[in-house]
Amino acid sequence: MGKEIDAIIIDDEIDICILLTGMLKQMGFKSMYATTLKEGLTKLSNSPDVVLFLDNNLPDGSGLDALSGIKEKFPDIKIIMISAYDGEVERKRAAADGAIDFIGKPLKRVLIVDSLNKIFPDFLN
Repeated sequence: MGKEIDAIIIDDEIDICILLTGMLKQMGFKSMYATTLKEGLTKLSNSPDVVLFLDNNLPDGSGLDALSGIKEKFPDIKIIMISAYDGEVERKRAAADGAIDFIGKPLKRVLIVDSLNKIFPDFLN
């Protein structure tokens, strides 16, 4: 079982938020979610020491556009982009702007675990 590590999910699809929250809970993470960029950034400012799962297409902005500003404000944050639009251009831009990983939708547990292992190599030990 994983350690108690906080995570914030910013995704406008409530089903994705619930699914990812459930997966993370099974792995020992405490997580919360937001369905808009504005709401997510508010939660982030209250808990900046988290893993952030950030969707690209949100109703009030682009996760990719917000990424560099988030990294500037919270330089130690670990960001995993999640998006149905996971082309090479998006992946390269996310990496250049500070994302640790990029997971395409639909989300798969194995990809989430692999991504978290990049951040916390021993979190499942």
